[in-house]
Amino acid sequence: MKVSKLLCYSQNPDAGVNNEYPTPVESFKQPALHMIVGQRTAGKSYLTSKILAQAKKDKTFDRIYIVTPSFNSNKSYFGKYIDEEDVYEPTKESISDVIKSVESDRDEFENYLNKMKMYKQFQKDKHKNSKLIDEDNLIYYYENNFFNEIPTWKYQKVEPPKSLLILDDCLGSPAILQSSGLTKIATLNRHVAALKENHSNRSACGLAVIILTQSYRMNNGISRVLRENLSLLTLFKNKQQKQLDAIKEELANVVDEEKFGKAYEFATGEKFGSLTVDFVPKDQKFQFRKNLNELIILD
Repeated sequence: MKVSKLLCYSQNPDAGVNNEYPTPVESFKQPALHMIVGQRTAGKSYLTSKILAQAKKDKTFDRIYIVTPSFNSNKSYFGKYIDEEDVYEPTKESISDVIKSVESDRDEFENYLNKMKMYKQFQKDKHKNSKLIDEDNLIYYYENNFFNEIPTWKYQKVEPPKSLLILDDCLGSPAILQSSGLTKIATLNRHVAALKENHSNRSACGLAVIILTQSYRMNNGISRVLRENLSLLTLFKNKQQKQLDAIKEELANVVDEEKFGKAYEFATGEKFGSLTVDFVPKDQKFQFRKNLNELIILD
């Protein structure tokens, strides 16, 4: 076979932002769209609490929301990581309300950046005679108490807020069946709360999502649009062959079926064992994990 190069289409585009949250090499890319599938008592909440514990250690998220009807039952797993004000009942507005909260945090961040810009101007102006300072600026300095304090940002690091939404026990609820926000996060979770100007290699705040569900595919369940946009899928042992066949069918285009089968049998062979498939791994060796912290290396 011979190849003859053409002169057209040779211009490489400029590198853009990647909208990723900083994470350690061995941690998952964020903001991810992650579905965790397992029957009742399989260990979904326990495994999720391990993800939250690692995220807290890594400082991955500034704020974590949860939509669930059973928060009190799972306080031992989630209570250390989620404030009561960020707990929502599963209604048709709950996901949209979370998105509005992320956008409100975005607005606060951009307001802080503007304040810092004005504070730098204040530093230049404060040595001048007040008559030489722009009157509107002077009013702004007094209203924002610049003469007594420096503006501060409410989270640990000055960067666009990093958020996670957990959907737990929501199958059959209006949050899944009637929500206008679910499709948005299924296709645009990395682009939620767009910024006026890029910051920290991001053009948006983004919203990571973890969905805990007992069934991978069912009527009135998690939509195919969302399933096809997953970046992470965690599976516990499933005794329903039809469900397992459905999973293999949908993953066939992105994961080698034979490798998936071997990894699944190995990872779920013990009680509470789980397999996590990473569709966008930082390195190909991270594609399959057992119980989050064991790599499965296949020939």
